[in-house]
Order: sequence, then C-alpha cells, then structure tokens
Amino acid sequence: MAGLWIIDAPDLDVALALMAEGSKACNRRLEVRPLVVRA
Repeated sequence: MAGLWIIDAPDLDVALALMAEGSKACNRRLEVRPLVVRA
C-alpha cells in the first residue's frame, strides 16, 4: 500500500521533524521530496 502526504513547512528542518513524527506513528520509513510548483 502506498500513499502521499503533502505538507507545507517553512523550511526543510521543520519538514524533516514532521516526517520523523509521521514515521514513528506509521512505524515505516518515509521519503521527503521537494515539490516544484510552476506558475
């Protein structure tokens, strides 16, 4: 099973902290990838 989480974080450090908590909650390894928004 796969899923996708999109989070809005002010910087990479905050994003990594959020994903670390998510990883603990799901008991799984998670990947962090940047989202490129093109106008």
